[in-house]
Amino acid sequence: MNRLMEGLVIFVAIVLLLLGAIFLMAASTQDLITGAVLMVIAAMLLLFVYRSQKVEAAKPTLVTQNFNVKMEGTGQTEQNELKCRSCGAPLSEKDLMVAQGAVIVSCPYCKTVTTLEESPKW
Repeated sequence: MNRLMEGLVIFVAIVLLLLGAIFLMAASTQDLITGAVLMVIAAMLLLFVYRSQKVEAAKPTLVTQNFNVKMEGTGQTEQNELKCRSCGAPLSEKDLMVAQGAVIVSCPYCKTVTTLEESPKW
């Protein structure tokens, strides 16, 4: 049900509620019955709108997005030379060891043992 139709049904239900209240305030028995019927019809219209909105909200919606990505670079990686933090001597892959999830670097020149930590990229 589209928004315009829902708004129209809600407007009619409010008018019926007001008319029903006016009839209920009247004194005769016939007016009481008419007022009650109008209020029941208004309540059914409001319930119909409420249920249709719940059914519409329960339907899955497909969201599509288009975006462009510009890829730059050659895809080549370069290897930096690893140096000892204490003496500055060059280190090779044979000086690296993995222990308990950490990379440990052992300098063959000054015998310093340190853990290798990746610096943040930001």
